[in-house]
Amino acid sequence: MPPLHVQIDRSTTFGAQLSHEPTTGPVVLMNIISIPPGTDWAAFLETWRQSAEVLKKAPGYISTQLHRAIGDGSFIINYAVWESNETLKNGLNLPEFRKVCEDFPEGTEFRASVSEKLAIPGVCVGTPLA
Repeated sequence: MPPLHVQIDRSTTFGAQLSHEPTTGPVVLMNIISIPPGTDWAAFLETWRQSAEVLKKAPGYISTQLHRAIGDGSFIINYAVWESNETLKNGLNLPEFRKVCEDFPEGTEFRASVSEKLAIPGVCVGTPLA
């Protein structure tokens, strides 16, 4: 069964971010993944590894990093960088990726958002806030 996708942003959907025009990039996929109680962590991580291996081959993929909550936390954060929201959308729509995602445990929840760097003068570089 494919995982459940939960909207994280009150003002837009993940799908709208992926389809945003004009295409923007580079972008960051921030995905907070809630893991169901009793999940076999090794099996979960193997499924995630397989999904990441598919995406690594997709045009526009730059990098990914997985973070686990400290202690007894039951969530993981996936931070992935892509050349654009369009290349990310194309990667997530690959049939091989979608097939692997069916192996995530029932009850897994994904809360994803697509972002771009924001420029704050003297602090960080990115896109100026319009």
